[in-house]
Amino acid sequence: MKRTLSKFEEHIVRLCHHDFGGLPIEDAAAKIDITVPKLRGKLRQIKRKCPQLFPILTPQHQAILMMQDKHMSRISIAATLGISEKSLIKKITFLRKHKFLWDHKVDQYSPLMDGQVKERF
Repeated sequence: MKRTLSKFEEHIVRLCHHDFGGLPIEDAAAKIDITVPKLRGKLRQIKRKCPQLFPILTPQHQAILMMQDKHMSRISIAATLGISEKSLIKKITFLRKHKFLWDHKVDQYSPLMDGQVKERF
């Protein structure tokens, strides 16, 4: 079976991708001893080969997801991260667009639903 990514490219993904800890690009570049522009170029090449790995979330995006899971309000998330609420809304929109976040609708019971029940326990 042919490899899609070289071992070096795989190493870059493991350093930068949010599923593997997600170092900032500057730290990842320093760790593998290349320049930041060269690392960004490598990430663009990787994106052409394996678009399913992208977008790579920043540490700030990861923090927003964790705080959303804890049901924190937008005001408290913005205050914790030290960003404006407008900036937070843009980041949340980005996360929703790329399907990392979605609106949770609360399930509610209505007596009108009794006719839709398929199986009773």
